Amino acid sequence: MTSKATPPSQKNDVVFTRYDRRALTYANSFDNKWQAGTIRSLEWMTGKVTILKMIRQFEKIGAPTGPAFWRGCLDVMGVDLKLDEKQLARIPSDGPIVAVANHPHGMVDGMVLAEILGLRRPDYKILTRNVLTGVDEIASSFLIPVPFPHEKDAQRKFVEMRAAAMAHLKANGILALFPSGVVASSKTLFGPVVEADWNVFTAQLIRRSGARVVPIYFPGANSRVYQVANRVSATLRQGLLLREIVQSCNKPQAPVIGKVLTDDQMAPLASDPRGFMTWLREHTLSLAKSA
Repeated sequence: MTSKATPPSQKNDVVFTRYDRRALTYANSFDNKWQAGTIRSLEWMTGKVTILKMIRQFEKIGAPTGPAFWRGCLDVMGVDLKLDEKQLARIPSDGPIVAVANHPHGMVDGMVLAEILGLRRPDYKILTRNVLTGVDEIASSFLIPVPFPHEKDAQRKFVEMRAAAMAHLKANGILALFPSGVVASSKTLFGPVVEADWNVFTAQLIRRSGARVVPIYFPGANSRVYQVANRVSATLRQGLLLREIVQSCNKPQAPVIGKVLTDDQMAPLASDPRGFMTWLREHTLSLAKSA
């Protein structure tokens, strides 16, 4: 199954709007003017111009409304989503679900994840950084913004994020997130790319909501340029994230959707949440064998 074209019934359901270009940056979360300025400069030099051209194209053809918004974005980016229909059916059609995934690329992972869940059910939310939430109102309705640790009032925003996530699960919705909270990176300049440890916050969401869990694996990794920048400076890393979006364009995405965790697999959650998250990370990464 390849998710590519927008369904005919949805092609006329579009809105014509002009997006806020100023929101398309990872610099807005930094109070330090030097850091913010460096990030903006790197973005303009490496990726933002290309993305703005795609946004202009999106504005001309009109943005699909509802879940079709994500397919419209991926079409403009030239990203074909290759899915196994049997795997897609593994996502339960009702009840509270927490979908967990590794995070190899950045923003593109969240967009693909939203498209996957939208193909299965409409009541989904994605926990993701707030770059998209600031660019588009349609996208914002599917997203719960995750603050960066360095943001002003990060603690307050985290509490708000947690409350919104729990409320959505209590309403029997499906919530997707990247438990690492960061894009996968190498530990040395030229070493292998490694998925970061998974945060116990995810275990708390699962336990308190009683949600079932679906693991999703994304193949791939960001470029070596990004990996080197990440080792040199967090500012350089942030400045190259838009470049990595451009690097993901015109390439297929073929995520692997795992089976819902069994009761036996979930059992350690109650007594050892950190150990459970360590196991869940390894279990999700092991889906690479099915890619």
